[in-house]
Amino acid sequence: MAIQNVTPEQIREGAEATLRQLKSALERNKVVEINPAAGIKFDPHHHQAISVVPAEQEANTVVTVLQKGYLIADRVLRPALVTVTAPK
Repeated sequence: MAIQNVTPEQIREGAEATLRQLKSALERNKVVEINPAAGIKFDPHHHQAISVVPAEQEANTVVTVLQKGYLIADRVLRPALVTVTAPK
């Protein structure tokens, strides 16, 4: 059964509602996102360094996040893939 006369706004609202439900279900089951902010210290237990770039920041700090990671019940399900600063 196809729904006719659906606006893009209605499709977007439906997708956002589905995303909220998915995030809520993951939180209830102790799945937490690892999304480090730029400038924090590299943590090999939660992050995986994909590349090293020269920067003015302190060595071994996160520059960019290439892919978010996830924890489940405080255990790493997938580490965050990050770019880190090179030693000077």
